[in-house]
Amino acid sequence: MGNPLLKLLRVVRPQTDGLARVSGRKIYILPTRYGMVFGLLLFTLLIASINYANNPAFILTFLLTGLFIQAIFHTWRNLLDLSVRWKHTDPVFAGESAFFQYLLRDSKGRAHYALQMGFANNDSIIVDCPAGDNVLVKIPCASPRRGFLEPGRLTLESRFPLGLLRAWCYLETNARAIVYPTPVSGMLDAAIPSWGTAVEGDRGVGTDDFVGHRVYHPGDSLGHIYWKALAGEKGLLVKQFGGDRVNRYWLDFDALENGSTEQRLSILSGAVQALSLDGAHYGLRMPDREIAIDAGEAHRHTCLSALALYKGGS
Repeated sequence: MGNPLLKLLRVVRPQTDGLARVSGRKIYILPTRYGMVFGLLLFTLLIASINYANNPAFILTFLLTGLFIQAIFHTWRNLLDLSVRWKHTDPVFAGESAFFQYLLRDSKGRAHYALQMGFANNDSIIVDCPAGDNVLVKIPCASPRRGFLEPGRLTLESRFPLGLLRAWCYLETNARAIVYPTPVSGMLDAAIPSWGTAVEGDRGVGTDDFVGHRVYHPGDSLGHIYWKALAGEKGLLVKQFGGDRVNRYWLDFDALENGSTEQRLSILSGAVQALSLDGAHYGLRMPDREIAIDAGEAHRHTCLSALALYKGGS
């Protein structure tokens, strides 16, 4: 059973359109440390005004009290009607920070200032939301282990305008990211290339000889991009290579007899990274699946995702 106190939390949950909208009843607000000192100052001024029957002191006390009440309203209003939608999170390796991308806006077109956003036990960011505009924010979250990373509730808070009060709310955004195993550098002893004849030979599938350029297609290896053409504003081109042979590697989980499951996954993760940078063709054999030999960025992501989500024993 979970903590029953958590059930009492007023959490903003995403609607069918994916937006988590902040309503007034979901906002908590309390004085900050400076706010409590300010309240003590007001109480002291009031006692002194009554004791000495000093009219200017009464005016100052009531003026500062009115300022504090206005600060309560504006701090609470700085969160009201905000909408947050999770957009995307790029995969990372275990131990790196994953950056969750959120779209922040106000459906009523009001501006919001000095908003602080973050996950529990992680660094927060401070961002402004201009009137009538959408803001893309990236919020960091530590990724200590491989697999799916679910950062939990997002805390949205404000101390605007005077810092005397803290208003905050909790949002469920259903965000998650894939965390790859930490790569261990170095080639596998078992990853011996098996030579095979390229299907298209000299039409740009080999690795032996440079034969020209072509337009970039999604999934092409980053190592084959012609960066000089991009710098010269000639578009995104990819180098083509010909030849009758292509390096073909099989990365086999069961071939690694020594080490724990996590160690073997890290070794395979490092091998996938190295082979992808070299533009080699490789496949992956896991106890629960087999990924055919291929190349390119999409193939790299498929292999690393298989390693990240593997649920075998240790």
